[in-house]
Formats: sequence, C-alpha cells, structure tokens
Amino acid sequence: MSCSRPTARSSTRWGTASAVPLLASLAVAACSSTPTRPPGLPPTPASITRENPGGDAADPERAALERLLVEPWGRRQDRFSTLDVPLVDWKSWRRVRILTYPTRATFRYGDEHYAALSVLYTATSGPSDPDSCLDEFWTKNAPLADGYGVRIGEAQMIRTTQEIDGEVRPLVFKLLQGSVDSVLASDEYVGAIAVYESWPGTCLVAALAVKASQHPELARRVRDRWIDEGAPKLRWTSRVTEAPPTSAR
Repeated sequence: MSCSRPTARSSTRWGTASAVPLLASLAVAACSSTPTRPPGLPPTPASITRENPGGDAADPERAALERLLVEPWGRRQDRFSTLDVPLVDWKSWRRVRILTYPTRATFRYGDEHYAALSVLYTATSGPSDPDSCLDEFWTKNAPLADGYGVRIGEAQMIRTTQEIDGEVRPLVFKLLQGSVDSVLASDEYVGAIAVYESWPGTCLVAALAVKASQHPELARRVRDRWIDEGAPKLRWTSRVTEAPPTSAR
C-alpha cells in the first residue's frame, strides 16, 4: 500500500511548530508500505535512502531507529554557517523549514519523520544562563502545545556540561515524552530539549523528537545517545567572532 504525506512546507502540523518545535515534528499522517524483506532481516543496502532510511525491512521504523543507534556521527551546518550540528547517519537527514516558526536549522530523518531536530537561537529577556533560558523558552512555548493536540507527559531535568576548546560550560536538558493527536495523526514520541550557554541576551536551544509509537525503548535509546554523544558537540563554527543575528530564514 502506498500513501502521500504532507510535506514540511504544506503540512498544517509543521506550521504549528511554534508550540514547541519538537512537539510538532512527528505529527504526520500515518501510513505503511508493503515490505519486501522477511521479518527479522535487515534492509538491503540498496534500498536505504534519505527518504526511507528503513529501506525494504519488514519493519522500516525499527530499522531506521536501529540505524540511529549504530551509524557514526557527522555534521551539518545551519543556514548561516555559524553552527556545527552533529547528526547520526548525517547524509540521511533532510533540511526542512517550519514556515510559521523560523529556526536556525531543522532536519528530519526520513519522510516518515522517524526523528526531527530543530536548533533555535532567540533573544531572551532574562539571564542567558541555560536554566533561565530553558525556563523562559518553556513558559513561552509549552502552553501553546495543548491547542494543537500535543499531550505532554512528565518531564525530567538533567544538568551536565560540555567542553569546548578546554572550557567547561553548563548544559541543561529537559527530557519529554507524550503524544500528538489530531485528525492527521496519533503518534507517541520521546524527546529532549538542550539549552546551551549563549551570548548575553540570547538563548541557544536544540530540540530532538524521536517517533516512539511502535518501539518506545528503541526511541529512548536514540534520544539518550543524542544526549550523551551528540548534543554536547553542538557548537559555534570557528568563523563566529560575535553574536549572530537571532532572526532565522
């Protein structure tokens, strides 16, 4: 069976990303395709594409998430070439735009939206430390989510550090899980918001969402790998010597 899905440009759900970018990333119409491989076998290498990283596996969602657990890290840059963004299986992520909520960079993993990552760089009215930035970001965005069918479960905080050129800086995560329910989709997800030390008066945020409808434990492992290995490596490029503009294209 084949189906068509709304694109990042046309999907109403992508347009609601002002709620919280990761909360909208996985709200897409559910569909399935006819597998060509027996259950339990990995996809054939030739069938793995950027559009379908799960290839011709009987369970392409599982196969795609497993790739996010074992493939090596690479890097993509934001549209201003000011940020290096770590991504597993980096060639398989497509750059997309959220029309009503500009970001520094947004990428999705597969046309089935197995995962999505947004990076935002915004002005803040309070202190620029990660805890204060996260509080302001969450206060501003989270209340909008309910109106778009996003149901947020209990959140968990993690405070850690990242090291950049020998300098240790604070890094704060908010771990999330929940669901997105609408006439288009009903999906479970796990996600995390990472907030970094930033230029004075600004807030740097990265938000990851991983589809967890069929394989929640795999999705949590993918999220945890990003927290442990990927998020701490997001950094400004060597070309940045002053605060870039907070507006995005």
